[in-house]
Amino acid sequence: MKLINKYKSKLLKGLILFFFILMFLFPYASYKGASSGLMLWFINVLPTLLPFVILSNLMIRINIAGKISQLLYPVFGRLFRVSPNGCYPILIGFLSGLPMGAKAVADLSTESKIDRQEAQFLLTMCNNASPIFIMSYIAINQLKMPGLRYPLFIIIYSSSILSAIIYRIYRNHHNNRILNNPANHISSLATRSKYNSVRFSFDILDKSIMNGFEVVTKIGGYIILFSILAQIINEIGASFSFYKALAMGILEITTGIDQICRIRIDENIKIVLVSLLASFGGLSGLAQTKSVLGESRLSMKTYVFVKLLSAFIAMLLSLLYILCLRA
Repeated sequence: MKLINKYKSKLLKGLILFFFILMFLFPYASYKGASSGLMLWFINVLPTLLPFVILSNLMIRINIAGKISQLLYPVFGRLFRVSPNGCYPILIGFLSGLPMGAKAVADLSTESKIDRQEAQFLLTMCNNASPIFIMSYIAINQLKMPGLRYPLFIIIYSSSILSAIIYRIYRNHHNNRILNNPANHISSLATRSKYNSVRFSFDILDKSIMNGFEVVTKIGGYIILFSILAQIINEIGASFSFYKALAMGILEITTGIDQICRIRIDENIKIVLVSLLASFGGLSGLAQTKSVLGESRLSMKTYVFVKLLSAFIAMLLSLLYILCLRA
């Protein structure tokens, strides 16, 4: 194990050095990538995500999230077999997208309002590209297919839900655990859902604001770094190469999907590729997710594995949609 960690450390150091050399070899691409990443963060991420993070922090700390969860539990609890407390990140993740789903799960796990197994399940299910990104940016702006908005949304979110459920079944089987009967399940979850009354204070608000700035700043750093790398890849080779576009999509889905939609390939292939990439979320999305997990100690290895499974399922669902409904 120590030998594996040693080689892993050397590999990471080598990759960082290689990235540093690339920035010297491609100074203009590095500048252009950093500028575009910074503007993307400043214009789109900062004003939309920061208020959401602050308010979500505040709602969890003063237990408003618990009341919302209680309202959602009759539907979400029975549909996804989660505790009342686990309903809140489902709502936040499905509405706001990555990385707010992961942030809500990590906060509840750190506050011991959901257990680690449930948190891991929710993390794999609730942290996806936002509905607006899927329906507006991908379907309308890039693919130029307004009629694909809802099918694409259903494909990506269904793949996430299915992969999370498959992971939970595998985990339960691997651990040789038998699920409790519904009565015991609901009873135990209801006990865990109780919250202590916490009053609003400016100290809590200050901590929520500072945490919000910390999270959004980390996300901005990852966006800039991956934008630089994507721009360097864009400078290498042919202007519109299939493999280059795919590599950019694996790194960062926004620029990657843009490149895929520019190359001359069949539109059905484009649908499959963007479904796969959007479901995976890109390496930038993985890094942003890692940055918001904080002290929750949730497994990124499990998250990456389930995201790869989700991408595979999204590819199959998109093929099924093309063959059966779009033909």
